[in-house]
Amino acid sequence: MLKKSSEAHFWGNKWNTKHGVRMLFKGMLDLVKPVNRTSIVVHEWNQTDVRKKRLPNASNLHQLSTERPNLSFSGCKLAHAVVKADYLDRRSLIMPGVGFLLQACSVIDFGKKPIELKPGAAKALNDFSLSSMAGRVGQGLAILYGHSLGLKFAAHLRSHVESLPTGSTGAAHKNTAMADFLFASNQKTVLIESKGSFTLRKNNPSPIKAVLKSALQQQIDPWMSHLQPTPSNGYVIYSCLRDGASEPSAIFVVDPEGDDDESSDLPLDVEQVMRENYAAWLRAMGMTDSAERLLHPLLNVISEVEYEFLIAEIGGRKFAFLAHPHDCFAYYGWCNARIGLDFSVLQAISSVIQSRDKPLRELLANLQDLSDFGETVFSVFPDGSILGMVDKYLVDYEQLLL
Repeated sequence: MLKKSSEAHFWGNKWNTKHGVRMLFKGMLDLVKPVNRTSIVVHEWNQTDVRKKRLPNASNLHQLSTERPNLSFSGCKLAHAVVKADYLDRRSLIMPGVGFLLQACSVIDFGKKPIELKPGAAKALNDFSLSSMAGRVGQGLAILYGHSLGLKFAAHLRSHVESLPTGSTGAAHKNTAMADFLFASNQKTVLIESKGSFTLRKNNPSPIKAVLKSALQQQIDPWMSHLQPTPSNGYVIYSCLRDGASEPSAIFVVDPEGDDDESSDLPLDVEQVMRENYAAWLRAMGMTDSAERLLHPLLNVISEVEYEFLIAEIGGRKFAFLAHPHDCFAYYGWCNARIGLDFSVLQAISSVIQSRDKPLRELLANLQDLSDFGETVFSVFPDGSILGMVDKYLVDYEQLLL
């Protein structure tokens, strides 16, 4: 347990939270209320059929695709994925995740399996809100699908490209269409473009193919030849949530393999993807300067800062949460939602920030995946990031230079 004096200070700070943040946590509570995990149907298309000019007459989905095992997740997992996607995109950081958490449970029924839209949800949102939420759910499901493929880390491709110095070879591609994410495991990189819809009610192959083909040709194919090393695969993931009145909600996937291309002109390797991945989560935790030190070790002249962290012990691992009045994701009643990171990962990040010749890839080569705790009130990802209600696990404090 926390020491008494620290505990009193810790609980006292929580009453400073504003009404808007309480509303955010109410959204979080609604997401984690369902006891059971939900899921979504997965159909994998053959890329040969996707690339055809026209499908044969009377084609049906089962002729063109293979049904894979359903993608299983909790509401908290999806919230975690959407928040991560928001923070990976460095171009807009005005309260990321807030809109999704406030709206999701009024639109999506996480208690149904497969997951469903609530009746009339698509009609209740205006066109902008509908497309925005569908896109963000699509990005979140794409991240969860990447995890199901064994991919732990992700970078937002456009954010990386737009951060490149003017005049560099990679910067020449700033104004072109591109995939959402470059994922990585310890051994390879994989491109993923996400699409989302709340309005495609039936599994009509032609409109599904049109979305997959357009994304494949415009956002995956060009970048399979731009990036070095060449990604091993390039996925388009089209997520369609429905109200259950006709077809079940489904994900449609196509995944061409990459070929080595010596003309590739934009270096983006596993090490950089890992740094982008953790820099995003450091920003989510409130450590923006540390995120910059991790991303730009050679350019940064700002000294490291010693932070104090609350430590939670879960499943034999320690997780760290910034010990600060605003470290909570939100506050509502007596509960807390927090954003944190595996303490061993934070220690590795501290090492590479202080010693610029240390690769994060080597320090985290044996990072254990404990992402499936069977809990619905918090979510742990394969990269060690954690989001949810963890107060009952808090046991100690630690300091770390970042």
